[in-house]
Amino acid sequence: MNGMKTLIKKHQSWIRLVIKIAILAFVLWLLFGVLIGFQRVEGVSMSNRVEDGDLVLFSRTDKTYYPDDVVLFERDNETHVSSILASPGDLITIDEKGCLYVNGTRVYDSPVYNLDQGETPSITFPFRVPTGSYFLINENLEAMDDSRSFGSIFETNIKGKIVSIFRTRSI
Repeated sequence: MNGMKTLIKKHQSWIRLVIKIAILAFVLWLLFGVLIGFQRVEGVSMSNRVEDGDLVLFSRTDKTYYPDDVVLFERDNETHVSSILASPGDLITIDEKGCLYVNGTRVYDSPVYNLDQGETPSITFPFRVPTGSYFLINENLEAMDDSRSFGSIFETNIKGKIVSIFRTRSI
């Protein structure tokens, strides 16, 4: 009889262990699969704010984006990092020097297009940001892989808002 009790206790211990592992797996999936994510950044499009090799923590749940928020987004099956420049309904224009304006307010002191050197915008200005989309721009203005070249990005393509940056380049 004692042998049977010992066997039942061992069996119960294994069941409790399996349940604890299942709960832990669910919590980790919920945390990293639904609420937050980690992504290693490749490229210099957001230098100096986010550098090549940095590891970023991003929120998947906060879907309210404002100008200057740094976001991860999907385009052509690749993940990119840029900041929000304009929201749905905003009007973006450029002047004859290549300076960018959002709703009539100049955004940068220097031109974002080198019109003097024959650089032409890939999109047509004035550009009104469509509903459900955002206009993104890189901090490194020379890296033109942002909305200046491909237009606005749908909100559904935004993976999340960066909430923390871990400098891992020298590790």
